[in-house]
Amino acid sequence: MTLTDAVGNMTGQHRIETLSTIHDADADAWNRVVGLAAGSVFHTWQWLAAFEDAPPGEFEPRHLAAYRGDELVGICPAYLVHDCPRLSYLVELGDFAPTGPVLLAHSLAALDGGPLAAPGHEGAVDALLHALGEAARAAGARVWGVANASADRLSGRLMRQGFATAHITTSYRCATDVETVEKYWTFVDGRRRRKLAGERRLAARDHTVRDQPADTDTMIRLIHSLLQDRDTPTDVLPAAFLRAMRTRLAPFERSITAVDGAGHTVGVFAGWQFGPVWSMWLAGLDTARLPSFVPYRAMAGRIVESAVATDVATVDLGRSNGMEKRKLGAHPVPLHLALNAADRDGQAALHASCLRLEQRCQGPEDQLDMARRCC
Repeated sequence: MTLTDAVGNMTGQHRIETLSTIHDADADAWNRVVGLAAGSVFHTWQWLAAFEDAPPGEFEPRHLAAYRGDELVGICPAYLVHDCPRLSYLVELGDFAPTGPVLLAHSLAALDGGPLAAPGHEGAVDALLHALGEAARAAGARVWGVANASADRLSGRLMRQGFATAHITTSYRCATDVETVEKYWTFVDGRRRRKLAGERRLAARDHTVRDQPADTDTMIRLIHSLLQDRDTPTDVLPAAFLRAMRTRLAPFERSITAVDGAGHTVGVFAGWQFGPVWSMWLAGLDTARLPSFVPYRAMAGRIVESAVATDVATVDLGRSNGMEKRKLGAHPVPLHLALNAADRDGQAALHASCLRLEQRCQGPEDQLDMARRCC
């Protein structure tokens, strides 16, 4: 069903429709826009379908679709959020308490959020952001915004439109669109390159890295083991949510595992590739056997090198552990939470709250210390 509220009208040159479920969108047409806009798996129809199957909280879909004539040219996944452990934690840190639900585009669990538009239709992004505010008012939400807006694509536009923003975490991405592995490693000198190779051999001494996923139960167990080791409640990534993602995203999966000498899977990097972007979204570790992520360098190095000379142009290594990821040639991409309100007083309060939020999230380097609930 397409909602017939005030948002289902013309915004500039684009017609905007609001969808109460992703199942009202054509999967191929939706993913075509994601691909043309150089989006990642986090905007795909399959990701959103999995989110509906088993959401990590209480969410109502309010996805926005922008059309030029009959052609879908822009998308903005969004949810009316009634309960979300990640958002609750940010609200606590920022000392603000929105009255009622928040309309958010789209999930703090993702590594990327906000609207996308096909080339030649960049105006659809502004139309979708305007429609997001209209959709919030129609749904009775006094606060709306964008979760994990990347600094290299969207956050500047949000600031220009008056959104209050806070740098809440950082994603680390490697540019792998080079011809050979040797050319990729030219960013470090020979001595450092040999040291990295030695560290990887040491990390791989007791473990074998495999280019294959773990079974679903093992993946969930290892991910929850690592969360608990870092004092992160597992409700940010409940088992039902992980199972739904594993099922829906199966066509895109590119995960790797580390196996010990006895054949037991002790580490996992769960990742998915959509178009030229390979996103390593989740990490898992058997913390009862390993006191730290011992096979990390061998696994991460394998990911980066296996992406070179393929159709993968970017490997997103995800959040946290920035020092290690920089050694692999990753560059930091700040991710922002951007919020807006229905009135000037509310908007002023959000700016103050986002400033407090950013200050209270600060960690070492430029990596924000959001491990507890926004890992």
